Amino acid sequence: MNKLLLLGGNGDIGQAIKNKFVSEGFHVNSPSSKELNLENIDLIEGFMSQHDGFDVLIQCAGFNEPKAVDDVSIDDIFKTFKINVFGFYKIVQMNLDYFKKKNNGWILGISSLYGTISRENRSPYAMSKHALNGLIKTLAIELGKYNIKSNTLSPGFVETKMTRKNNSEDKIKSFENKIPLGRLASPENIADAALFLCSGQNGYINGQDIIIDGGFMAGGFQQ
Repeated sequence: MNKLLLLGGNGDIGQAIKNKFVSEGFHVNSPSSKELNLENIDLIEGFMSQHDGFDVLIQCAGFNEPKAVDDVSIDDIFKTFKINVFGFYKIVQMNLDYFKKKNNGWILGISSLYGTISRENRSPYAMSKHALNGLIKTLAIELGKYNIKSNTLSPGFVETKMTRKNNSEDKIKSFENKIPLGRLASPENIADAALFLCSGQNGYINGQDIIIDGGFMAGGFQQ
């Protein structure tokens, strides 16, 4: 049975990923933020030392607090990077011996369209997602010799509580009008792709950013 460490499993996308992998027979370890605080390296080391390793690592934890550039502090940036990138980096490092011993594994970062483009009031978040994409591409290069497949998924606009919190109803309708498929993604749409990339179905996709946005980036945003 493959073992999955899922960060951010309590969010809408994370919960869908957890349910999908459990239904496929994976053993899923999805610690809460209290059990595994990504802002605290000591706690990360303590958590990882209690486990012998994981076959799959998925980073779905994310912090996004919209602010204009002139209101963003350095502490805001550090917090965003710790949760979205740095903590995951440490976890990957501590799982490397297990990956190498197995000569197999999958690493997945749940990124965002804002890892490729950006939007007003999203500077820390966009910076962190660009960094996550860069990390995953580097892992794909360095760890490919151990048969580890590293990729990112970049959801577009997904029907989640965070989407509803950070956008007005009018803004969401505007998104829907600009998406060629005419609707937001469901969390299950993201989970389906995550399972494909992090299971035996994927033996060769490595170093890629798979965008799941209903066609928005293909030009729908111009409508």
